[in-house]
Amino acid sequence: MPYNANLFFIMGQKLKQPDAKGRTWWDKPYHISEYETVFDMAQDIEDSYISMNWFYKCSRKGEFVAVFDHICIDLDCYKYETNPTIQYHDLGENYEILLKFCDDNNIPRPSNILSSGRGIYLHYTFECPVPARCKGRFQATHRELLRKFIPWGADQATYDFSRVFRLPGSVNSHHPRRHRCEFLDYRGKFYDFSTLCDMVLPKKYEDYKKQKIARQERREKARVEYLARRKTNALVPDERGAQGFKGWASWAKKGLYDLKTLGFLRYRGPVRKGECDIFCHEAGILLAQISNPDNLPSNLEQWAEGVIDEGYIAKHMHNAMQTLYKKAGQDYSAKKRHKGYTTGTKTIIQKLGITREEMKHLSVLIDHEERLLRKRTKRHEQGNVERPTSQGQSREAWLTENNLSVSKPWEALNISRATYYRMKKSGAL
Repeated sequence: MPYNANLFFIMGQKLKQPDAKGRTWWDKPYHISEYETVFDMAQDIEDSYISMNWFYKCSRKGEFVAVFDHICIDLDCYKYETNPTIQYHDLGENYEILLKFCDDNNIPRPSNILSSGRGIYLHYTFECPVPARCKGRFQATHRELLRKFIPWGADQATYDFSRVFRLPGSVNSHHPRRHRCEFLDYRGKFYDFSTLCDMVLPKKYEDYKKQKIARQERREKARVEYLARRKTNALVPDERGAQGFKGWASWAKKGLYDLKTLGFLRYRGPVRKGECDIFCHEAGILLAQISNPDNLPSNLEQWAEGVIDEGYIAKHMHNAMQTLYKKAGQDYSAKKRHKGYTTGTKTIIQKLGITREEMKHLSVLIDHEERLLRKRTKRHEQGNVERPTSQGQSREAWLTENNLSVSKPWEALNISRATYYRMKKSGAL
């Protein structure tokens, strides 16, 4: 299960006949805490589907995907009668044919194999949830796997992030014998995301990175700098004023303390494997606002000491933050206010899954409701200091003297209520 306790998954179902609104499909979001309950409830129900990944909003849109769990390959074997390009179709329970195909074509074996009724699902499950910012490599790996399974009739349109697949235990109504979606082979093998990408993609991650850098350099050479833009950039340092964005820097420092506090609250020690990446990335974004880009790696390493696992700091942290380092350096040279990436408080709360109980110990990573609660509490405490002997007045006591809806003074004056308030506002009464 993902580490974030505020994620959602989507359940969907095909309807045999349109409902009152004319819909033939409906989906409904559920909280991650309801996963097992909903999973058991949907067993033996016809044409039930579940989302492939997790969302941080109650909506099945790709832009709201928070983390990736696995890659799902849909093999439409039933189309072999109309599509002569499908070479393999009669799998049955002999999944060894499929595994042999994987071995012969240098394809990683799937973590598990499901029979969807008239087709096959292949799941490649990850060791730990992958953040949504890796969606580029995720989608490229997904498409490459789909291409490799074309002889099995792989559905080439199933590479989007919000895809759903049939729920294991549900019934496929399109099958003549109402076949259930069930596991054919469950190996329980988990893949490291980077390792799986290198096994599937034709080029290594370093090669793609070099191509991206070369492409960016070509764009920089071809970019036209207009005179008006150059004048505006020259005025930016003078317009900043004497404050120098002191408020923004102060907020970033407090955010770094909050991230460290959050790590200790959750784990009572170093952040566990699989979650170090997102903690370090958010800390790097905040450090980029208040650090010189040359000192950013050492400052991040100093912040992570005691908070992040030492093995991750030594082996993976700086490699994972290379893009952030480069972007922060470019923005620093351009004298921009925000350097690197900009992440709002609400987005940080959603990504890290900060709960209301955890917000009580934080200073700036809090939502609107917690901020209002603190403001009311502070106002109440200040009022008690200013009025230590005041007993106040109850609403009932005030209404007995000031409730015009009961006394109705306009009736005594023989005028309408609107006229009474209009005259009172003008000072005639």
